Amino acid sequence: MKSLNAIVTPPDYIDIFEDIRDKKKKKTRAKLVAAQASLRLRFIHYEVCFAANTLHGLPSSPFAYIKDELRSCYGRNVGMVALQTAIKEAQPKGRLVWCPYCGATTPGSHDHYLPAEKFPEFSTHALNLVPSCTRCNSIKDDDWLDAAGARQYLHFYRDAIPVAPFLTVNVSSNTAAQAVGATFSIQRAGMPASSWALIESHFRKLHLIELYDSYSNDLINLALRSVRSHLNAGGADAAGFLAGEALEAAELYGEYGWRAVLLGEMSTHPHLDQWVSWL
Repeated sequence: MKSLNAIVTPPDYIDIFEDIRDKKKKKTRAKLVAAQASLRLRFIHYEVCFAANTLHGLPSSPFAYIKDELRSCYGRNVGMVALQTAIKEAQPKGRLVWCPYCGATTPGSHDHYLPAEKFPEFSTHALNLVPSCTRCNSIKDDDWLDAAGARQYLHFYRDAIPVAPFLTVNVSSNTAAQAVGATFSIQRAGMPASSWALIESHFRKLHLIELYDSYSNDLINLALRSVRSHLNAGGADAAGFLAGEALEAAELYGEYGWRAVLLGEMSTHPHLDQWVSWL
């Protein structure tokens, strides 16, 4: 789990939207051009709230009367393809192999952090488009605030991922069955209350612990097979090899991403050599 890089402007974010707008059909374009001044102010308001971490306090959209026209700008068009490409290219190579929200599946969509249904004017705002898998996108949907008005999900352009061991894993084995399994959990790990509340909510709402537990067997098997191949090729030190794999995962996906945590725990386990021999 690691933060993403926002695309660098110029052009300004509103200019990106207006470039997309200007390629719409005449009737749609005319309605959006008529609201240009108000939309520009609204984009500025978003960016001020983004910088101040007060997006949760952004007033409701005043653009219900052109909601359909605004939402139509987000689609398969030249401007949106260019924007989505720019978002991808702003990330370090390999960062978007996995969805930022869960770190477990491929990001095949873009989540509107402020829901497009409620904030149609931000359908094409670059800071509001977060690469995500369809699973996380569907679960999050419009449910971005809790009943008290607090954010429930990390914003991967805005939020710094805490440098604290909030994700832990217990790796155990069954000698009779020659099987290895893992069970994940999260803990506060000395984080400030606000940081912990957001992390805990993000994991709970997206059912990430359950997801990691269900995916762990495949990663364990793959990791052990990689160790065996390393040893068969003349390599030594299974633990050192796996520790290197954990460091690589941490660099790409975060020190406390589930892959890095699981591989790191496996690399220090006293039964690692025995597990490899079971293959």
